[in-house]
Amino acid sequence: MKVTLAIGRVLILIFLAVGYAQAATILDVTSALALSDPTQLGRVSRSGVPSDWSTVKAYPGTLSPTITFHYHVYSVNAGITPFIQITVDSALANTFVVAYDTSYLPTAVPPNLGLDTNYLGDAGFSGNPLPNDPNFFQVKIPVNHNLLVVVSNVGTANVGVGDPYHLIVEGFIDSEFTDPPSTPRVPEVPSAVLLTAGGVALALLKLKRLS
Repeated sequence: MKVTLAIGRVLILIFLAVGYAQAATILDVTSALALSDPTQLGRVSRSGVPSDWSTVKAYPGTLSPTITFHYHVYSVNAGITPFIQITVDSALANTFVVAYDTSYLPTAVPPNLGLDTNYLGDAGFSGNPLPNDPNFFQVKIPVNHNLLVVVSNVGTANVGVGDPYHLIVEGFIDSEFTDPPSTPRVPEVPSAVLLTAGGVALALLKLKRLS
């Protein structure tokens, strides 16, 4: 009986030590660009450096100002989570993701001046860095502002249109990945912890058999 109670106590302590997953998902979408999506002249340059919370990334410049590209805008309110992380899962390197604050103006006159207006940051490059390993980048936005996540194709002759992608946008209160109080927290147990818990339980059961 005492050994059984010990097993229960050990498992409870392990699960409490693990804590909870802290994430407020404000957008989760799987889609692809379509020929019916709007077009713009030019696109944001890919610098190879994803934006992060440690510094404000300068606008990397505009490429191909005479070439037409398709784009799609996803608008979500940041609420009380100004620290935003955007995960981009795209097996093909034919689309690019950029974040903006409040408004996106790709058709500003003269052409392409709007691509740098309200710019927050971008993914740095297209496609996943490794197979089945999504890219991600981070931006900061004022509380309760609308975050615009813009996906565009990067190839001429509509290359990239129809290529699937998966976007996840998560909001945090600070750079420590703290979620808002109203966000339900789901226990998240790493596999290593589960293995440890299983090992401890087996050892205690063995002691019980020997006693």
